Amino acid sequence: MSRVKVTFFINSLEQGGAERQLAELLTRLDRDVFEPSLVLCIDRDQLGYKLPVDRIRCLNAPMFPTPASVNQLARELRDLGTEILHTYMGWENIFGRVAARRAGVRAVVGSVRCTQLPVRHIAGEALTHKMADAIIVNSVGIRDELVRRARIPKESIDVVENGVDLARFSPLGAPAIARERKLWGMDGRRVLVMPGRICDQKNQKEVLRALVSLKHDGDLPEDVRVIFAGRGSPPWFGEALRAYSTLSGLGPQVEFVGIVKQVEKLVGAADAMLLPSNYEGLPNAVIEGMACGVPVIVSQAANTDELVTDGKEGLVCEDNRSAGIARALRRFFGLSHAERAAMGAAGHEHAKTRFAVSRMVARTVEVYARVLGGLPKPASEHASGAL
Repeated sequence: MSRVKVTFFINSLEQGGAERQLAELLTRLDRDVFEPSLVLCIDRDQLGYKLPVDRIRCLNAPMFPTPASVNQLARELRDLGTEILHTYMGWENIFGRVAARRAGVRAVVGSVRCTQLPVRHIAGEALTHKMADAIIVNSVGIRDELVRRARIPKESIDVVENGVDLARFSPLGAPAIARERKLWGMDGRRVLVMPGRICDQKNQKEVLRALVSLKHDGDLPEDVRVIFAGRGSPPWFGEALRAYSTLSGLGPQVEFVGIVKQVEKLVGAADAMLLPSNYEGLPNAVIEGMACGVPVIVSQAANTDELVTDGKEGLVCEDNRSAGIARALRRFFGLSHAERAAMGAAGHEHAKTRFAVSRMVARTVEVYARVLGGLPKPASEHASGAL
């Protein structure tokens, strides 16, 4: 049997959780079984992966979906000989299904990866989900939202949790920690890193308010430093928070460093990772922080899949407002080095057991096999069977 031609469709390769998981999946698909291709709306790559994709197409459609761009997508799918179209996110899911059916694609798989979907996307999912052969979500919270708001049958939704590259995200040795801490000016400080887009969802605003409150009350130790690593989304939002930090007198205790390509080294050298988001699916940052062996501090909204047990792998904020974040930070400041190390070790074991990227790939391939009614066997299996 020939290889299965699977095409992935996403807006761009900006730095983000969905983009990262797509890249991990593409990198690990068995090339004896699959022939992958990639279609983007915008030619933008901030990930830096060397994707093993024979063909990458760009619609040059920043305003997708327009009638012209949807028709262009259908032409690309026909030209690529696509057998499975796997779409990611909002409009790409909804109008990717329309284009796939126009192009005669055998099977369509969609990935929904965000809670609190806008009404327009919920309406689109409700109208088009029957055009998809499978819908993959990375969180039970997203599944339940689609069932409740879009009236999609629960049995039509597969929960495939994110995977983390345990070779890339792993605890640093003592020499590497010393090197990174010197590079980032961490020596003599307790450093918390908050990776991810600087936006309302990730809730950096309330983190800053919590820090201001702690400083006002005399509860922010001088040795504490918080590093925000990510792009402003939109850019003005990041600049506004930077100005607020400066005007609030937080000074050198807060730093905005933009996109960090080797974020695993920054996180691995820190004393904790922080993600008290307003809402999440299954956040990559949390499982990556655990894989790096550092304690993680999360909001309940970022912990709907029970990634963190409070007091074991890290701390769970009572709520995602500044007061709840401040209380969690006070608890963290009271931890000894040994207690932080124990949390980091527990998180690393949890990540290894539950979030290995190989598990995410295998579960996704199971969905592909189901919607196609089977997959060709790898060449190695044919050879072993002939012996």
